[in-house]
Amino acid sequence: MTSRLFFLGRTPELSIAELSSFVPSVISISPDIVQIDAPFMGNGKECSDIESIELLGGVVKIAEIVDRTATLDPIRLIRHFDSAKNKIAFAISGYGVDAKTITSLDQEIKTLFTSSHISSRFLLPHDKSVVSSVAIVKEHVEELVIVKDKAGFIIGKTTAIQPFEQWNERDYHRPFADPKAGMLPPKIARMAVNIGLGSDSGGKTLVDPFCGMGTICAEAAIRGVNAIGCDIDKETVEKAKKNMSWLLARYKLTSSVRIFQADATHIDEHVDTNTIDTIVTEPLLGPTRLGEEKVHDVREIQNIMKGLEKLYIGCFRAWTHILKNNGTVVIALPSFVVDKTVYSVKKVVDTCETLGYTKVLGPITYGRPQAVVQRNFYLFKRMYGTR
Repeated sequence: MTSRLFFLGRTPELSIAELSSFVPSVISISPDIVQIDAPFMGNGKECSDIESIELLGGVVKIAEIVDRTATLDPIRLIRHFDSAKNKIAFAISGYGVDAKTITSLDQEIKTLFTSSHISSRFLLPHDKSVVSSVAIVKEHVEELVIVKDKAGFIIGKTTAIQPFEQWNERDYHRPFADPKAGMLPPKIARMAVNIGLGSDSGGKTLVDPFCGMGTICAEAAIRGVNAIGCDIDKETVEKAKKNMSWLLARYKLTSSVRIFQADATHIDEHVDTNTIDTIVTEPLLGPTRLGEEKVHDVREIQNIMKGLEKLYIGCFRAWTHILKNNGTVVIALPSFVVDKTVYSVKKVVDTCETLGYTKVLGPITYGRPQAVVQRNFYLFKRMYGTR
């Protein structure tokens, strides 16, 4: 069986949680590189590397492991390039390998190609010892990756790179966005959707009760599931509908999507009982002035947290009515760092247990280390008869 390396994005812990929903075992090589030996299964079939990376939000590159070696010999490395061509463009990226070593290997391999009467050129690393993925795609370059491990070096041949143009399009070119609201980027939304749905999305329905501009519903629709979104703000709902119309037309999707105005704590009045497979959402995270560091009064912060706890618990209570048995909830609960003190919605997780939810995963923190607002992702499973 072929083994592969998966290179993770900026949120490796969340990326590993996403990968684990598709494959039975993920082997850690470094904090942001994992090895997978099992087939990658998506929607009931084994996926190619390109299909796999198009499903995933948290993986930036996949490479097939082609060799393991104790030393870096350019003669050994060159065998993994397609030398049948008269011209070749190549690149070598090093992980745990210094830039000087990579540059030296580039030069030595180019010399070997020249001695074999093959015209060649190589791309230099742009970030320490790693070549830009954008350049790899646009320049049609063959890439070897060298990963340092305890036994020596793992050599991989890049087989798939994240479709960055599609991600950028959905992030920056949809009709409406609201960066001031701090909405989830599409990649993070996709990871959360995948964690909620698991490897097989066939026939499933997802709900986002705080849908905002529709990012989570959009990524669910691309996964082929039926999506339902609601938001309490009428204007936001109209913008989300236009975003979804754009997305469905742009990607020629056939998923059913319904967006409407409603309070998340009363969504069970608008959705049929026991019909939802997963709820994936980033709820209201508190007033914007808190994230802008304009609130420092301890009593006011504590009151804000109490209000959020009441909101979230009310939501979880309503969601028990619409979730199927073994239905899941993926939710980003906030914590705030104000004047070096951490404030969090402590009661929510404990209360969920009393409502019949089991915590499966979390907290997994997403957010810049210096940010006031930190999102903490959780995965809960709803089990009937546990209340």
